[in-house]
Amino acid sequence: MKAFAFRLETLLHLREIAKDKALSQYGKAVAKRELMEGQLLSKERRLAELQDEIASRRKVGFSGSSQQSYQRSLDSAKNDIHRCHSEVQISKKIEESKRLSYLEADSSYKSFVRLKEKKRDEHMEIESKKEESEMDDLIGGRFIYNQSNFDLS
Repeated sequence: MKAFAFRLETLLHLREIAKDKALSQYGKAVAKRELMEGQLLSKERRLAELQDEIASRRKVGFSGSSQQSYQRSLDSAKNDIHRCHSEVQISKKIEESKRLSYLEADSSYKSFVRLKEKKRDEHMEIESKKEESEMDDLIGGRFIYNQSNFDLS
């Protein structure tokens, strides 16, 4: 029986590399999104702390000059949160794009794996039939040989 050789093995290997690369990029996109979400939560906590501090200062009396600096800090924190929220949304879109890219690469790789398995099964079936045919020819040849030797005796 001849050994099975998949002629597209190199292409299969390249598809596997592309799948692994896409998975790595997807993982990096997930990590980046999680990092940005963590930064957003941190900024939201900082805004809440700032608002609590302003509320506590208002209870005891708040001068106009210090109120203005707190208001600027409040505005700055809100702008940071808004900017960070936009970056998180962009990061989510990038993550989704990388996920779809990975799924496409994975699908392509799996289709080549299925093709390889199908070709291997076909090869095994053809080789098995060849061996069976050779065995039939061998047995038939011995039968004819034995009959011809039996008739001569």
